[in-house]
Amino acid sequence: MKTVTYERSGRTNTGAQAVRVEGLRHLRVLEQGETVVERALTEEEVAHLGPLIAEAQKQPAPAVVEPVAGGPRGMAVSLAFEDEETPRVRLEAHAGQRARGTGTPYDELLEELDELLTEELHLKAPRHAHAVLPHELRQEE
Repeated sequence: MKTVTYERSGRTNTGAQAVRVEGLRHLRVLEQGETVVERALTEEEVAHLGPLIAEAQKQPAPAVVEPVAGGPRGMAVSLAFEDEETPRVRLEAHAGQRARGTGTPYDELLEELDELLTEELHLKAPRHAHAVLPHELRQEE
């Protein structure tokens, strides 16, 4: 099974957060490219994510949708497999809303990986579990 990476970031990548599922055995959570959580996947996670990732790998890559410039709460999400030149999916989402529009199985996989990323970040640092967008960083500084 290939490594799959789900990333969400603000318009300038300032708040980049990602979850990487490696070989359906290992989970790695990254913030700004730095590993912040690393652990083995649970049996339940393997049973739930395995069929979604396998189905996504079988599908032809959908047309890449470039995110359009939006308001300050706009966010880009992407889903990529390790040996492909470009992400399978890249779309715009708004903070607090799910990225949708690519169809089955991608929509469900994006939702599951987003929930996993949020959960892991919440366990690490509860106040930073959501995507940190550029305008929010400026307010905190």
